[in-house]
Amino acid sequence: MRRKTKKAIRISAEHAAVALQLLIEDGKVAAADVRRALENREKLIQDLRARLTALEEAAAPAARRVVAAGRRAASRAEPKARQALSRAQKVARRAQGQYLAAIRRLSRDARGKIKAIRKQSGVAAAIKAAKRLAT
Repeated sequence: MRRKTKKAIRISAEHAAVALQLLIEDGKVAAADVRRALENREKLIQDLRARLTALEEAAAPAARRVVAAGRRAASRAEPKARQALSRAQKVARRAQGQYLAAIRRLSRDARGKIKAIRKQSGVAAAIKAAKRLAT
């Protein structure tokens, strides 16, 4: 097998056709050689297409299985309806929102004091203390 040369020429198809025509006219390349090369190229393309078709046909069942498995996984992963919040959860979330709103305006030191109150006495006491400090 021939090694690739490092001096690859980059030319357009039109320039290649002109160069080939000049070589044929000069007698450096025979027209029969060019015709044979083009025929071999066509045979190679047909062979590659046949191989590709055979591969596609052989892979079709596996592809169908993969697609079906993906559909099954997608149907299993459908989002479930959210469960309704319990009354206790609603109360806790509302209290958390009020607490965050109350400490938002406070300085860093004041927030530390309010956090200590929250740990010791609970969220309601912390909210009252934060409102007193904010005014």
